[in-house]
Amino acid sequence: MARFVIISVVVVAAFAAAAVVEARVGPIDVAPTNLITNPLGAIIDNGRKITGAVADNKKMCNTLRKLPGVSSPKELLTAAVKLSMRKAKAARARFEAAARAAEKGTPMESILDTCKEGYDNTVSALQEVQRCIDANDSKASLITKMSAATTFTGDCGNAYEERELEPSLALKATKNNVNRVVTGALAIAAKLKL
Repeated sequence: MARFVIISVVVVAAFAAAAVVEARVGPIDVAPTNLITNPLGAIIDNGRKITGAVADNKKMCNTLRKLPGVSSPKELLTAAVKLSMRKAKAARARFEAAARAAEKGTPMESILDTCKEGYDNTVSALQEVQRCIDANDSKASLITKMSAATTFTGDCGNAYEERELEPSLALKATKNNVNRVVTGALAIAAKLKL
């Protein structure tokens, strides 16, 4: 009985604390809606400027929205997908070169082959995303295809983790960069009204 009373007091205290925080800062909207683009290309959410579409990808969105021809949400997403494809192709080439240099028959050769294949699959998935954008396909289809691309980017990291090995600093930077841009493109796709 004593445990029940203690648990009840803790639960009530937690709800009270949450109510106090919400009263101070107001409700937290984690998924902005009603995104539009102004004539200068800045993304606006309910009257608030939210540089790009996603605060976590602020630098990427700022860079992409300043590119020539990027003045709508669709063009921003297309730019993000093209950037992601370039990064995935470059990563594939780096991992392919590393695989050629790796000792044959070793776990590292296997990991590097998995990374190459993962980046090939990422590029294919991003090509599907671009076809989806060009065909004005449904947002659900677009998000599904973008999610597949992000899953494929994780294959490389998973291969290293499974063998409990670490990539070289250069390959790790390449892997992280691809993950960042593809995840950023997914975030843009998820937030924008197309």
